[in-house]
Amino acid sequence: MRSPHVASASIVLAFVLLASGSTETQEAIEEDISDSAPTVTVTASTLFSDYDSNEVAADDKYKGKILNVSGTIDDIGKDITDTMYVTLKTANPILNVQCFFADDHKSQVANASKGQQVTIKGKCDGKFGNVLIRGCSFE
Repeated sequence: MRSPHVASASIVLAFVLLASGSTETQEAIEEDISDSAPTVTVTASTLFSDYDSNEVAADDKYKGKILNVSGTIDDIGKDITDTMYVTLKTANPILNVQCFFADDHKSQVANASKGQQVTIKGKCDGKFGNVLIRGCSFE
Protein backbone atom coordinates (compact mmCIF):
# COMPACT_ATOMS: atom_id res chain seq x y z
CA MET A 1 0.00 0.00 0.00
CA ARG A 2 1.28 3.47 -0.89
CA SER A 3 1.97 5.98 1.80
CA PRO A 4 -0.29 9.05 1.84
CA HIS A 5 2.70 11.21 0.90
CA VAL A 6 3.43 9.21 -2.27
CA ALA A 7 -0.22 9.35 -3.25
CA SER A 8 -0.33 13.10 -2.58
CA ALA A 9 2.83 13.66 -4.59
CA SER A 10 1.36 11.66 -7.48
CA ILE A 11 -1.79 13.74 -7.42
CA VAL A 12 0.18 16.99 -7.36
CA LEU A 13 2.36 15.82 -10.27
CA ALA A 14 -0.71 14.84 -12.29
CA PHE A 15 -2.27 18.24 -11.57
CA VAL A 16 0.88 20.07 -12.66
CA LEU A 17 0.98 18.13 -15.93
CA LEU A 18 -2.70 18.79 -16.57
CA ALA A 19 -2.39 22.46 -15.62
CA SER A 20 0.52 22.95 -17.98
CA GLY A 21 -1.58 21.24 -20.64
CA SER A 22 1.41 20.33 -22.74
CA THR A 23 4.92 19.05 -22.34
CA GLU A 24 6.03 21.35 -25.17
CA THR A 25 7.54 24.60 -23.87
CA GLN A 26 6.15 28.04 -24.66
CA GLU A 27 9.44 28.84 -26.42
CA ALA A 28 9.13 25.77 -28.67
CA ILE A 29 5.52 26.52 -29.56
CA GLU A 30 6.31 30.16 -30.29
CA GLU A 31 9.29 29.22 -32.45
CA ASP A 32 7.12 26.73 -34.33
CA ILE A 33 4.46 29.33 -35.13
CA SER A 34 6.56 32.52 -35.37
CA ASP A 35 6.81 32.50 -39.16
CA SER A 36 3.18 31.51 -39.69
CA ALA A 37 0.32 33.91 -40.18
CA PRO A 38 -2.71 33.43 -37.96
CA THR A 39 -5.37 31.26 -39.60
CA VAL A 40 -8.15 32.71 -37.44
CA THR A 41 -8.76 36.20 -36.05
CA VAL A 42 -11.28 36.26 -33.21
CA THR A 43 -12.23 38.21 -30.10
CA ALA A 44 -11.71 36.59 -26.71
CA SER A 45 -15.46 36.83 -26.06
CA THR A 46 -16.37 35.01 -29.27
CA LEU A 47 -13.67 32.35 -28.75
CA PHE A 48 -14.87 31.62 -25.21
CA SER A 49 -18.53 31.72 -26.22
CA ASP A 50 -17.89 29.22 -29.03
CA TYR A 51 -16.19 26.85 -26.57
CA ASP A 52 -18.90 27.39 -23.98
CA SER A 53 -21.65 26.59 -26.51
CA ASN A 54 -20.07 23.48 -28.06
CA GLU A 55 -16.55 22.39 -27.12
CA VAL A 56 -16.39 19.72 -29.85
CA ALA A 57 -17.29 22.18 -32.62
CA ALA A 58 -14.96 24.83 -31.17
CA ASP A 59 -12.06 22.34 -31.11
CA ASP A 60 -12.68 21.66 -34.81
CA LYS A 61 -12.66 25.38 -35.50
CA TYR A 62 -9.76 26.52 -33.27
CA LYS A 63 -7.70 23.79 -31.59
CA GLY A 64 -4.20 23.44 -33.00
CA LYS A 65 -4.62 26.57 -35.10
CA ILE A 66 -2.73 29.84 -34.90
CA LEU A 67 -5.01 32.61 -33.68
CA ASN A 68 -4.95 36.36 -33.33
CA VAL A 69 -7.13 36.91 -30.25
CA SER A 70 -8.15 40.43 -29.33
CA GLY A 71 -9.61 41.56 -26.05
CA THR A 72 -9.19 43.34 -22.76
CA ILE A 73 -6.62 42.15 -20.22
CA ASP A 74 -8.35 40.87 -17.09
CA ASP A 75 -5.37 39.46 -15.18
CA ILE A 76 -1.59 39.07 -15.44
CA GLY A 77 0.31 36.44 -13.50
CA LYS A 78 2.16 33.13 -13.37
CA ASP A 79 0.75 29.63 -13.13
CA ILE A 80 1.95 26.87 -10.80
CA THR A 81 4.75 26.00 -13.23
CA ASP A 82 5.94 29.65 -13.14
CA THR A 83 4.79 30.29 -16.73
CA MET A 84 3.66 33.87 -17.38
CA TYR A 85 0.13 34.42 -18.59
CA VAL A 86 -2.37 37.11 -19.47
CA THR A 87 -6.10 36.43 -19.26
CA LEU A 88 -8.58 38.18 -21.52
CA LYS A 89 -12.07 39.10 -20.32
CA THR A 90 -15.10 37.13 -21.39
CA ALA A 91 -18.77 37.29 -20.41
CA ASN A 92 -18.07 34.54 -17.85
CA PRO A 93 -17.18 36.06 -14.46
CA ILE A 94 -14.88 33.14 -13.54
CA LEU A 95 -13.45 31.58 -16.70
CA ASN A 96 -11.65 33.32 -19.56
CA VAL A 97 -9.09 33.04 -22.35
CA GLN A 98 -5.64 32.38 -20.86
CA CYS A 99 -2.60 33.25 -22.98
CA PHE A 100 0.79 31.78 -21.98
CA PHE A 101 4.09 33.51 -22.78
CA ALA A 102 7.72 32.39 -22.97
CA ASP A 103 10.26 34.07 -20.68
CA ASP A 104 11.63 36.22 -23.51
CA HIS A 105 8.37 38.23 -23.37
CA LYS A 106 8.87 39.13 -19.70
CA SER A 107 9.29 42.87 -20.32
CA GLN A 108 6.17 43.04 -22.50
CA VAL A 109 4.08 41.09 -19.99
CA ALA A 110 5.52 43.17 -17.12
CA ASN A 111 4.54 46.38 -18.94
CA ALA A 112 1.01 45.21 -19.75
CA SER A 113 -1.84 46.40 -17.56
CA LYS A 114 -5.32 45.27 -16.61
CA GLY A 115 -7.93 46.92 -18.80
CA GLN A 116 -5.52 47.30 -21.74
CA GLN A 117 -6.84 46.34 -25.19
CA VAL A 118 -4.48 43.85 -26.87
CA THR A 119 -4.16 41.43 -29.74
CA ILE A 120 -2.25 38.26 -28.95
CA LYS A 121 -0.97 35.67 -31.39
CA GLY A 122 -0.72 32.06 -30.23
CA LYS A 123 -1.71 28.45 -30.78
CA CYS A 124 -5.05 27.31 -29.39
CA ASP A 125 -4.78 24.34 -27.04
CA GLY A 126 -8.51 23.87 -26.45
CA LYS A 127 -10.43 24.25 -23.21
CA PHE A 128 -9.37 23.12 -19.75
CA GLY A 129 -11.63 25.37 -17.68
CA ASN A 130 -10.20 28.40 -19.46
CA VAL A 131 -9.59 28.44 -23.20
CA LEU A 132 -5.80 28.04 -23.46
CA ILE A 133 -3.56 29.81 -25.95
CA ARG A 134 0.15 28.86 -25.92
CA GLY A 135 3.37 30.21 -27.42
CA CYS A 136 1.95 33.72 -27.29
CA SER A 137 3.30 37.05 -28.43
CA PHE A 138 1.76 40.51 -28.50
CA GLU A 139 0.86 41.71 -31.99
